[in-house]
Amino acid sequence: MRRFSRPVLILSLLLFALPAAAGSMRTAGLQVQADGLFQSPSGTLSAANAASLSDRFGSGGGFALTASLGVRPHLALGARVSYFGGDGEGPLTFSDIATVGPFSEARRFRGTAVHGVLQYRQAIGGKLEWSLEAGAGLLSVRERLVLTSATGEKASAVGVQQDPSFMGGLSLAWLAGWNSDLVMSGRWIGTSPGDGAVWSSSDSPSFTTWSLGVRYPHDTH
Repeated sequence: MRRFSRPVLILSLLLFALPAAAGSMRTAGLQVQADGLFQSPSGTLSAANAASLSDRFGSGGGFALTASLGVRPHLALGARVSYFGGDGEGPLTFSDIATVGPFSEARRFRGTAVHGVLQYRQAIGGKLEWSLEAGAGLLSVRERLVLTSATGEKASAVGVQQDPSFMGGLSLAWLAGWNSDLVMSGRWIGTSPGDGAVWSSSDSPSFTTWSLGVRYPHDTH
């Protein structure tokens, strides 16, 4: 008999066991959600002498768009596109045969995450709803570096990379009027990088996002 991994078993329980216990409840229809978000990076970069990602780029803002459709009571499938970034700056000196510098290194990072999402939702009374979600997809990142000195710009470089990505999160929705929900969320986005222009396989980049958005139409029940 074929053996199933633990994540597959847990997903199967969510899809079948839990909804079966609430078969008389309605299924959510199509919903759209728009969020403004704040992201904080974490992890290290081996190519930058194991520098912290948060020190190199810092936190920043962004937005996310989500479309979801109920497939069973308490369960919804969705697709989300998130765009976020951060900037950083610091001194840089090259040391080989002779010391060259120091320069000022300006760093600009932007990421686009596209995930398929599974949500488990549970109402709290008539106006509140909490949900857990998990997803997988791709994270596309773009990094731009600019070196400057007292006499102006000396060099610039751009790196682009795409890697598999995964995420998990928790949300709380509140009926806000106009048949819509105000949704507060916290999510963690990780990636499994290969060797590329931005990350290497020995790096461990990840991002925590906090968001506030509006979902239409209302779904708490």
